[in-house]
Amino acid sequence: MSASHFIKPAYSQRCFSDLPALIFRLLTGEGRSPLSSLAAPLAERYERVIFILIDGFGWRFYQQFAEMPLLKRIAREGQTLQLTAQFPSTTAAEITCIHTGQTVGQSGVYEWQYYEPLVDALITPLLYSHAGTLVRDTLKPTHVDPRKLYPTETIYPALAERGYPAHIFQARAYTPSTYSDVILQGAQTYPYHTLPEALVNLRALLERDTAPGYYFLYYDESDSLSHRYGPGGCPTAAQIETALWAIERFLVRDMRSSRRTLLLLTADHGQTEVDPQTTLYLNKLPGFERELRPLLRTNRNGKLLPPGGSCRDLFLYTRPGAVDEAQAWITPLVAGQAEVRKSRDMVAQGYFGPHISDVFLSRLADLVILPYKGQSVWWYEKGKFEQRYYGHHGGLTPDEMEIPLAILDV
Repeated sequence: MSASHFIKPAYSQRCFSDLPALIFRLLTGEGRSPLSSLAAPLAERYERVIFILIDGFGWRFYQQFAEMPLLKRIAREGQTLQLTAQFPSTTAAEITCIHTGQTVGQSGVYEWQYYEPLVDALITPLLYSHAGTLVRDTLKPTHVDPRKLYPTETIYPALAERGYPAHIFQARAYTPSTYSDVILQGAQTYPYHTLPEALVNLRALLERDTAPGYYFLYYDESDSLSHRYGPGGCPTAAQIETALWAIERFLVRDMRSSRRTLLLLTADHGQTEVDPQTTLYLNKLPGFERELRPLLRTNRNGKLLPPGGSCRDLFLYTRPGAVDEAQAWITPLVAGQAEVRKSRDMVAQGYFGPHISDVFLSRLADLVILPYKGQSVWWYEKGKFEQRYYGHHGGLTPDEMEIPLAILDV
C-alpha cells in the first residue's frame, strides 16, 4: 500500500463534520447541509431525530453485517450514504464536532493526546489529564480552566430555543466528566451501564414524552474490543452483532411514532489492523539520540515533548527551523511503511477542514507520520507510551476513514 490509497476528508461534501448542520436542518428547517442533497428525498422537517453513534463502526463493518435485521430494514425502507471521517480519524475530533458543530481545525481537539500550550505538556483531552495515563482529571492541580481547553459553544442551546431539547445517552463511566460537563452544555444527560439499558430507557422516553426533541446515543464498546482483538477479531464481531441486534430489538422494532421521527446511525471512524510485534518505535531507531533528538521540541523546562496522536498518525513536535531536517532523517527509515508529511502542508491542503483556528495551530505538531495499512509507528516509554493494540485508527486508510450514515424513518 502507498499514500495513493489514502482518503482525504470530504469536508462540506460528505463528511462526519457535515452532520451537525444536517441535524439542525432536519429539526428546525434552518441552515444548510451538503448531506441534504446527497440523501434521497426526506421530509422537510422532523419533530424528532434519534442519532446513534457506534464508535469504530466503519464502512467495512456495515458491509460485513449487512444481513442483520436492522441493516436489512434500513436497506429495504431507508437509505445509506458513505461518508468520510475527519482527519485525524479519532473519537476526540468527532465527538467534539457532533456536539459543537466545529470541525477539527476549529475546535483544536484533534487527537487522543497532543501538546497543550496552557499546560506546557502533552494532555489527553477526553480525560482532562496529562498524557500517558488512563486516570482522569490529573490536570486539576494545574488549575487550568477546562473551558479554555474545549469549545464552550454547543449546538444544544440553539436547538432548545427552537423547541427541540437535547437528550444525551452516554456510558456512566464518563457521564458526567470534566470534558462532558463542558461539551454537553445545554443538553440533558442520561448515564447508562449497558446498551440494552440505554435503549430501553431511550424508547421509554420517546413513548412518554411525545414532544419534539433530539435524542443522541453514544456506544463505545465496539471500538474498545476492536482495539484489543483487532477489527477482524471474533469478540469484535460478536460485540457489533450484539449491538445491532439490541438496537433493533429494544428500540426500533414495532416503533410506530405518531410524530415524524428519523433515525440516523453512524460511526466516528473505522479501524484497521495493526500488530504490536511490528510497531516501529521512533525513539528506538538507530541514531535517534545523536541525530533526531536534538531536532525535537522541548517544553519550557527543557523536557522533551513526546509525540501527539497515535501509532496511526504520529504528530511530531520539532524545534523551530528543524522540520525539514527532521523530515529528511525520518523518511528513509520508514520507507515502505509510512509517509512523513509537514503539518502546515496538510493544513493548506484542507485535511483539517476549511476553517483553522489559532487554538488548533497552537496545539498542532510540525510533522505527521502516516503509516500505510497494517503498519504502525509510535514512541516508546515503558508504562506510558507503548503500542499494545491489534486494531487502531487515526490515519487516512479506507478502513479508518470510510463510515456509514444509515437513515430510516421510524
